[in-house]
Amino acid sequence: MGKFRYIIFSCLYVIQASIFAEGSWLPEDFALFNVTAPFFPAPGKVTPVQTGSFFEHIRGEIETDAEWADAEVIRVDNGKLFFEGRVEELVDGKQVTASAVQGNATWLGTTEGLYCRTEAGISRHDACGTGGPLATRITGLATDSKGTLWVGTPLGLSRRAADGTWSHIQGSQGLPVEDITDLAIDGADHIWIGTSRGAILYQPYAEGRQWFYRAGKRYLPGDNIKSIAVMPEGSPVYFLTDAGPGRLDLVSTTLLEKATTIEKRVNERHRRLGLVAECVLDNAENPTSHVIGDNDNDGLWTAYHVAALSLCYGATRNPAARDSARESMHALYMLQNASGIPGLVARSVVPAEIGKTKSEQWRPTPDGTLYWKSDTSSDEIDGHYLAFYTYYEHIAKEDATERALIEKQVRALTDYLVNNNYQLIDWDGKRTRWGFWNPEALNNNPLNYVESGLNALQMLSFLKVAYHITGEAKYEEHYRKLIVEHHYLSNILLTKKCFPDENNHSDDQLGFVAWYPILQLEKAPRIRRALGAGVSRHYAVVKPEKPSFYTFVYATIDPAGADIAGAVENLQEIPTDRRIYATRNSHRSDVEFSPLQNRFGQPVLTRVLPTDERCFKKWNADPYEPDEGGDGRVEDDGAAYLLPYWMARYHGFIVENK
Repeated sequence: MGKFRYIIFSCLYVIQASIFAEGSWLPEDFALFNVTAPFFPAPGKVTPVQTGSFFEHIRGEIETDAEWADAEVIRVDNGKLFFEGRVEELVDGKQVTASAVQGNATWLGTTEGLYCRTEAGISRHDACGTGGPLATRITGLATDSKGTLWVGTPLGLSRRAADGTWSHIQGSQGLPVEDITDLAIDGADHIWIGTSRGAILYQPYAEGRQWFYRAGKRYLPGDNIKSIAVMPEGSPVYFLTDAGPGRLDLVSTTLLEKATTIEKRVNERHRRLGLVAECVLDNAENPTSHVIGDNDNDGLWTAYHVAALSLCYGATRNPAARDSARESMHALYMLQNASGIPGLVARSVVPAEIGKTKSEQWRPTPDGTLYWKSDTSSDEIDGHYLAFYTYYEHIAKEDATERALIEKQVRALTDYLVNNNYQLIDWDGKRTRWGFWNPEALNNNPLNYVESGLNALQMLSFLKVAYHITGEAKYEEHYRKLIVEHHYLSNILLTKKCFPDENNHSDDQLGFVAWYPILQLEKAPRIRRALGAGVSRHYAVVKPEKPSFYTFVYATIDPAGADIAGAVENLQEIPTDRRIYATRNSHRSDVEFSPLQNRFGQPVLTRVLPTDERCFKKWNADPYEPDEGGDGRVEDDGAAYLLPYWMARYHGFIVENK
């Protein structure tokens, strides 16, 4: 095996050497100092994914005057809800908790055992575990159309097939919570499972995803489920919880409809001075007003929106998309010009009356009408160049006025960075904390090892964008100098750092923000293959997360190697409702914890849960964290959905069925 591996890697070395022997502007003796597997796009033609309608669980409204506090059972009759006590029925002196018919037998669950009633009489089913339910306490019974009896217990879910054989489902088989409190089945054999920690939809006969965990205020008024009532057609589903009655509707939607809804909401309540940002609602359930504060990443989040709507315009030629992108882009210009120092970008801006109350980090604009926040990070600059590229490519280059303006803005920022040795120098003459892309910092300072690949990638991407937009040769000269003399192309092979290095999910976001423009612009085969080696290594680490944004960026260089189907699942699972509710998953029976904590010292899971079961806000968060979120008053702007969706549409990775 060792000899075989040696032969394989020897062949790969020869192949890589031959690749780098191809003619280009690179010196003949140019070599990459870091070594990674050579990049070979996966073979095969990729057919666009046809996306049609799918269902989303939406918490519905309940109007009832009925008293539910002392009820144990919820029931629906002719569309009307009833809250009732449990019918007093005893078997062998024990309270009956549930009943279901299987064939010619009626099964009766009690607090102390399972009983079977036939024409011959009632008998106790004594077996538990093998040949019987998981526990003697039965909390739910239901029968599906295939004649399978489903039995809920505090230890999990049991099933008795029509032939009398028993099997069990617990956490290791996918059941999120084992403490079952009730069962209900709809006409499609979809099983709703009530538990002490939320509701679960189980589709035992479905292909693909079978488990849907629904807990927290996004879905339920309370997580302790007492009783469930489901309509035969599967929607709505009613729950009696410890905090009152709840309702879930199964709502049909499409990816395009979701994008349209989110964009409409952006323009209704997620703009401040043209910037796109989250807002805080006065009331999570029935908002009548909202406020938008300043954010250190106002530029990056607004850049998401610029890129998304620019790609939307590129895909659809919809004038509304162009106008929305323009408003966001001009807000970025405001940040770029606020300091009065050409090229020194502001983190954020606020009206003067607010800025005067803030720290020294906030400085007045030259005209005194606004205050701008200093110490701008590499995150912001990364976003500005993504916006530059996408807005220019799809909108500005077709409009003389917009083209002249974006050329001016790109030139000012890029010249400021280049003239300051690839650093962002603040108003006080000092470098901002994270504003460094210079060779001395990236190549000679071990403390910047984590940034060595990422920041090299960013600067090469910035320069490529600047050259593409302005056509000025000096930016291409700096690009080549950093590659040949300072090994930036070698650095980016190891852009992604992971164990035993720090695994930074925010850096994943920043990486793919920078990967996208340079992958579209660099055409030289030798450079492009090196970029491919770096981005494929990066994508291999994040691929299990099914991240739609990263996947569609990667698909622009290796479509057959990208998990496009997984990315579509991710888009479908991101809730249309962008209110940030708390999600709790650390108690679940179907998860395992990594022995390693994340960079913030928080416990993390060994797998990423579906997006609709966790708290998704932006692409910088750690998707392996089990518990996160708030009370729903903070509403995300949703551009983190719009960006991958419209990227996929523009590049033809997905097609909406009409």
